Amino acid sequence: MATERPTGADVIATPPPRHERDLHLPMTTIVKVIASALGLWAVFLLWPEFLLFLLAVLMAVTLYPAVRWMEGRRIPRGLSVVIIAAFAVALLAVFVMFVMPPLTAQLTHLLQNLPEFRVRVLSRIPDRYPGLHKIIRELFESTSLSMTAGTLSRWFAWGQSAASGVVVTIVILVLTLYLLLHGKSLYAWILAFVPRTHREKLATTMHEVSDVVHAYVSGQLLAALLFAVFTAVLLTIFRVPAAAPLAIIAGFCDVIPVLGILLATVPAVLLALAVSPIAAATVAVAYVAYHLFETYFLLPRIYGNKLKISSLSVLLALLIGGKLQGIIGVVLVLPLVAAYPIIERHWLSGYLSARVLADHKALAKAAETGSEVAMDEVLHGEKHASEIVSSSGGNK
Repeated sequence: MATERPTGADVIATPPPRHERDLHLPMTTIVKVIASALGLWAVFLLWPEFLLFLLAVLMAVTLYPAVRWMEGRRIPRGLSVVIIAAFAVALLAVFVMFVMPPLTAQLTHLLQNLPEFRVRVLSRIPDRYPGLHKIIRELFESTSLSMTAGTLSRWFAWGQSAASGVVVTIVILVLTLYLLLHGKSLYAWILAFVPRTHREKLATTMHEVSDVVHAYVSGQLLAALLFAVFTAVLLTIFRVPAAAPLAIIAGFCDVIPVLGILLATVPAVLLALAVSPIAAATVAVAYVAYHLFETYFLLPRIYGNKLKISSLSVLLALLIGGKLQGIIGVVLVLPLVAAYPIIERHWLSGYLSARVLADHKALAKAAETGSEVAMDEVLHGEKHASEIVSSSGGNK
């Protein structure tokens, strides 16, 4: 019996076998994805508040040694925090009573006489420098436009900015006090999430990072205060207009390494030039001299060995921090950079080779002494002296 062969139409009509695969997503995975997305969304929305909290943490870490010192003398923590709060309020009252009146008067005087100051400055610059004339004229005109627009809306905008600044300062102060009072329990509660195998290492890391943060913030505040006082005395002696505002600007700019001295010097020299060329030259030399004194004598003694950062690392960190978060990023990025050696020593030593750790350690020691021997050894792939001694001792 002959079998029938399938025709072409039958072959085409026959569908190929399908291999079906079922994709099963566990409910826990879906929940984790949704929770992660909601967490990122919350971080995006609450990022400004997180920065305020981070600033409060920096201030609390800076003030905690004072609380611990008072506790060592049997003063309860609550009373210690009250004493710190009273001291902060007293400083604010001193600022309002003794700094605000001359600050307001000098700003008003500068505002009213800005065109006259511009004429004085331009008259003291030779005509053979037309480019410098143009730059100074544009600086004064832009300043005049931003300061002399006495409309109600501009004053209202300034009032809003001042009010928001006061609110932010109060919020940071309140958060700092609460962290001083209850921060230890909050830190212990968060630390409980860390597995016990890593908890001791994390506690050691946080202790060393806290020392770095304390050294940085307290050092910057002290250096900024000293520079502001120096500026106020110097500009008052030479009768430079707006000495108080320029002193406050100098104090704020001193927090910004490398670039801050330039931002503080330019307006002070310009207004000193309205007095006399000798005053302008003296102010410029004094600013630069004080910056060198602060960089190479004052800050190393304030920071000690807790904050060793090369100038190139500082500049790169400033560029990155300023690009990401402006002035706040500039202030916050340096403690993070200074804390990297601590993180490398405690957490990355198991992932990095022994040679990398030895090179970094030798380079860090060389940076303190200014020697370039370790640098040359790294560039040429040679062993450091400490490595040679240790290896020879191990062979024995």
